[in-house]
Parts: sequence; structure tokens; C-alpha cells
Amino acid sequence: MKRIKINGVQRGDILLTARPGKISKAIRIATSGIVSHAMICVQHGSVIDSTSDGVQARNLQREFFKDNEQALHFRLKNPPDRQVLEKVIEYARAEIGARYSIAEAVRSVVATSRPESRRQFCSRLIARAYKRAGIELVMDTDYCSPEDLRQSQLLEELPVEFETISIEEVSRLSDHANPIQATHDAQNAVLNAARSVDPGVENFDDLYNFLVNHPEADPLIATVLKSSGYLDIWKIEVTKHPWRYSHELIDKFTAPHEPIRDYCIGTLKEAYSGGIRFAINLVQLQAAQRQHPRDSFCLEITLYETLIRYDQCRREVAYEWLKRHYPDQLEEHMEEIEPHTPFWWYIVERVEPNLAALSRHVVTSEGKADVCTSCGDQPASPYRLVNGAETMPGVPSLRLCGDCVEIRLGMGNTLMPFLSRPPESNGE
Repeated sequence: MKRIKINGVQRGDILLTARPGKISKAIRIATSGIVSHAMICVQHGSVIDSTSDGVQARNLQREFFKDNEQALHFRLKNPPDRQVLEKVIEYARAEIGARYSIAEAVRSVVATSRPESRRQFCSRLIARAYKRAGIELVMDTDYCSPEDLRQSQLLEELPVEFETISIEEVSRLSDHANPIQATHDAQNAVLNAARSVDPGVENFDDLYNFLVNHPEADPLIATVLKSSGYLDIWKIEVTKHPWRYSHELIDKFTAPHEPIRDYCIGTLKEAYSGGIRFAINLVQLQAAQRQHPRDSFCLEITLYETLIRYDQCRREVAYEWLKRHYPDQLEEHMEEIEPHTPFWWYIVERVEPNLAALSRHVVTSEGKADVCTSCGDQPASPYRLVNGAETMPGVPSLRLCGDCVEIRLGMGNTLMPFLSRPPESNGE
């Protein structure tokens, strides 16, 4: 058995496969192609696809291939700006839970009438995700096949790196709780409850609109959120790997340094972008709750506040461990999102729109980007926000002058200078 090495797969990459089985063979025959399924990478080691179970996330380390099976790896020839790629990933994530349309999947390879719907199949999901960001991989986004993606002129093929996995390792992973599958099952339970009232609900964005328009269904959804285990799935990861969330436990962990180092590097490469979805969802739910109070919104707000705290804890534990043991690796791999760049504004406009508006105003007024986020003064240095979960969830960094550093510290912000650049002197 083997699996794809996750370190070689980046966010936005497309993986195409040709599994054994009649359906896979039928797709390849109908498309005169060599592939039958498509997945998109949305985070380190995490992919999203659409199968008969609907749109769901998968752990790439749990996707096993027989020794004679192959997979193909594709990436855009011209790398897009980060905020463009984030739009691709946001769309794919937002579609989690959407149902699979076997009829439309068949129509994508058979010439027949082609009505559009909001349901998904694997290649449509990926083509639509890229189109949402302004990138058309194929001629017909709604009806395309994995083979159409393989032949896209905008993609280039990369070598696939596999690693051998023993039968014992496969068995061990199978015996452990799978939080990805548990999440999928719980999400389906919640969405199916909403569909019992409104069959048009496809994903959680639809669910939130459904709760706004159907307050009488709030008790039902709140009950299923609790009974399905949806609110407690995060505990599987924390219970299984407590050392990832504790400075003390990671130091006592008896595993060799190399796998811990690799884990920490993988975490810090997406130190902020990896968990930004939690803050975006939190802001969306808080806004909905202010206008349309619902018990279901309250439950989800509490959940996302918890996820943001644990994401921050995981990041800072990895940061401190790598700082002590591999400081050069920390500086090389730590994600630092430069303030006042398009990607920074893309994030901040979603989680702290007032801060985004203020910073745009001062940058425009001063005619330069290297000014203080708050007041426009110089010199100003970039700082990452260590405790954003408690102060400004989702905000990755600020550019601050000396006075505003003191003010922010007094407000409870924990700030750390960028590793890539020490704070500038104020000349005093």
C-alpha cells in the first residue's frame, strides 16, 4: 500500500485518480481519458472532493492506494495571488455538505440536455471553485470531466511523490477515530434535518439563511447540533494529540525530534491562513445572531470561539518548540502575513472590517504602505498578533509605530516582531 506525500501538495493543487472498479472504468471509457476522479487541496494534508456521499473534506494521509495504482498531480502554470487562491479554497470549503448529482455527472460525459443545479460532482466542484476566483480551467464549468481538467491548458503536471505504508499502519489508522468522517456524518445529520423542512438546503451557508427565514425550525436544528456530536468533534483531535496543545506535554513527548519538527513546520507554514475560516465563520454567525437571535447560532458561535482558541494554542506551541530546537527552520517556514498587502486586506476585511477601513484610509492618506496601521505614523514595524483569539480573531498582523505598540499592549494585545525584520528604531 502507498499514499501521497502531503509535503509535496500545496493549497489549490488538483489531484486526479483512476481507481479500480466499474464506475471508474466507465468514466474513463466515456471520456476517452485516463482519470475518473478529482480532488482539490485546501490545507496541508487536507483535500475536498465530491462523491456519492456529497462534498466532504478528506485527510490525504488516510487516502491509500494499491501499489499498482497511480495518481496525477496538477497545479496552475501561473501561480495566482494569494487572495485569488483563497477565493478558490473558500468556495470549495463553503460547498461542504452539498449533495452529489449522479445524473449531472453522467450528463457531463454524455451529450444530452444539461440543466444546471447547485448540486456537485468532483470535476464540477473544482471547475466552479476556480471560476469563482476568475479562472476558467475548462470551457464548460458546470459540465466537465476529470479528463477535461487533466487537459486544461492552464494546468501543469507535477511528479507525484508516494510513500509506502505498511498494513499495520493502515490497520492502526482504521482502528482510531477519524475526525474527518465524524465531521462529515455530523454535518449530514444537521443538513438533513434542515432538508426535512426545506429540500433546497445544500450547505451551511444555506443552513444559516434557512434559520433566518424559518425561526420555527431553530429548536430542531439546535437539537441535532447537540445530538449529532457536531459540537464536540474537535475533542477527538485534542484528546488524541494533547501534546500539540501544551508546551509542557510537547517537551515530554518521547517521539523522535524529526516527526515533531515536520509537524511543527507543517503547522507554521499555515500559521494564520490555515485557521482563518474559523474567524470568518465566527464573524458571519455573530452578525446573524445580532439581527436574528437563534439558539443554533449561539451554539455555533461558542463552537467557533473554541476552535479559534485551540488553533491559536496549536500554533503557539509549535512556534515555541521550533524556536527552541530548530530556530533556523522557524524563520524559514513561519507564515508572516505582511500588513497592508492585498492578501492581508482580503483577510482583515472579513474579520475586522473597521480595522480594514482605517488602515486603507491611513495608507491612502500617507501615500505609502509602510506606515502604522492605526495612525499612519513612521517608522512602523510589522508585528504578528499572538493572542488574536482573545482580542481580534482572524487578524494575523499589524504594522505599528512605537506609540501604538504601547497602546495595543495596554489593550491586552500580545505582539511579536516579524522574524524576517526586527522593529525599526524611532530615532529617539
